[in-house]
Amino acid sequence: MTLRILHRRVSNADITNACRDHAMRVTKASTMPMVCLVLSLCFVGSPLGVFAGDEPQELLKPTHMTVAPLFQEWQFDESALNQVPEGFSLEVGGTLNKGGWVVSKDKLAPTLPKIVEQHLTCEKSLCYQLLSIDGVTVEYVDLSVRMKMRLGTPSGKAGLAYGIQDAKNFYAVVVEPKTNEIVAYVVKDGESQEIARETLIIEPSDWHFLRIQRNTIVSKEFTEIFFDHHLMIDVYDQSFKIGKIGLVAMGDGAFAFDNLRAIELMSNRPLSRPAAY
Repeated sequence: MTLRILHRRVSNADITNACRDHAMRVTKASTMPMVCLVLSLCFVGSPLGVFAGDEPQELLKPTHMTVAPLFQEWQFDESALNQVPEGFSLEVGGTLNKGGWVVSKDKLAPTLPKIVEQHLTCEKSLCYQLLSIDGVTVEYVDLSVRMKMRLGTPSGKAGLAYGIQDAKNFYAVVVEPKTNEIVAYVVKDGESQEIARETLIIEPSDWHFLRIQRNTIVSKEFTEIFFDHHLMIDVYDQSFKIGKIGLVAMGDGAFAFDNLRAIELMSNRPLSRPAAY
């Protein structure tokens, strides 16, 4: 009978009924296991036992965009001279001020031939200027830059900015050449508040290395601040979360920058399709 079923065209219902009738004649003590076994054998043995709907289907592709975390360096070599570097925006705060950020050449630059220079002159009290990166917002970031301190008037200081909400709300980590100190500020509504300060031992070099690393461990968020590869300050302020990043200059002075680098340390954005299980 089995051979006849395999070699003639029958409906799936006929096969199921035949298997069910056979299963009913099995002893009562082993009814359930035997029924499952017989039904399985019938469908495996039948060429009609596999349906089109049972064939493996490709997983649906995610509808959201998958973007890799930020890992980028700006050397300013492709930007036009005497202009704000391409891909950056200038933001001004504090009192009226003169000067700005421009691309120039430096024969001793870490990456030849171009750098970004900043010349700032405040008319009254403290003023500042931001140079923020367009289209980049991060929360946990490793941000670093090579900087050259060209001593100007005593109030000048410059460095890195992160957590930028707008021109009046951000974090600033700056170097003060007059006092040889590194200072961390939180700027709220255009008013700067000092968070931490530490004395530097300046190495005999034109170019120095400034770095901040904002990270989290479980529920504890912190920012580590480095100068010339030495850890100087830990900051635990949480006034701002995700924000833009860039450079900042405060007060009268002149500075130069090169090799601005940003690495996102943590991201909730998926980098691949979900697993198949």
